[in-house]
Amino acid sequence: MKKIIAVSLTVAMLLTLVLGTGALAGTGNGAPSGQHYNLNIIGVPKGMNANFDGGNGARIFVSRTGSTQFYVHGGDSYAILDHDGTDGVVGTSRLDPGIIFPYDTTSDTWKVQIWVRLVGPKDSSIHWTSKYWDGAEWVLFGEFTLDKSSKFSLKTGQLLMDGYQDILWQLDPVTKFRNLQMRIYLE
Repeated sequence: MKKIIAVSLTVAMLLTLVLGTGALAGTGNGAPSGQHYNLNIIGVPKGMNANFDGGNGARIFVSRTGSTQFYVHGGDSYAILDHDGTDGVVGTSRLDPGIIFPYDTTSDTWKVQIWVRLVGPKDSSIHWTSKYWDGAEWVLFGEFTLDKSSKFSLKTGQLLMDGYQDILWQLDPVTKFRNLQMRIYLE
C-alpha cells in the first residue's frame, strides 16, 4: 500500500512539473518567449508635424484611411529608418528603404521571424500584400487579411521571400485600424 501511494505521489509530482513547465514556455499571446524587438504600426487620423523624429524606433505612424507602402531591404542589422508613413510611404524606394532586416547574402535568406497581431476596436481589420523585386518589376508573393486578435501569428513567409533582398509591403486599412503589432525575432 505504501508503495502504491509513493508511486502515485511521484506521478502526480512529475505531471505537475511537466504541465507547469509547459505553461511557462509560452507567452500566452501566441508569440514565442525570448529576446525580440517590438514594432508598432499605428494608424493616425492625420499627418505628423514637420519636426517628427519617430521617437525610439519602435513605431511607425501611418494613415488610418489610406494605403501605405513600406520599402524593406535586407542588410546587416535591424533598423527603422522612416517613422512617418502618413505620407503613404515608409522609405522612398528600394534604394532608400524605410525598414532594414538582417539578411544573409551568402545563403540568400532572411535572418528574422516576424509575428503579428492587430489590436484596437473589436471590428478592426487590415489587408496586407507583399512583393519582391526581381530586377525588373515587383512580383506579388504574399497576401493576407488580419482581424483584431489577442494572439500573434507567424507571418514571416508572407512578409519576406528568401532569395530577394528588396521587398515592398502594402498595408490597406479595411476597418477601424489603430495598431498592428509586430514582434521581430533575430535568428
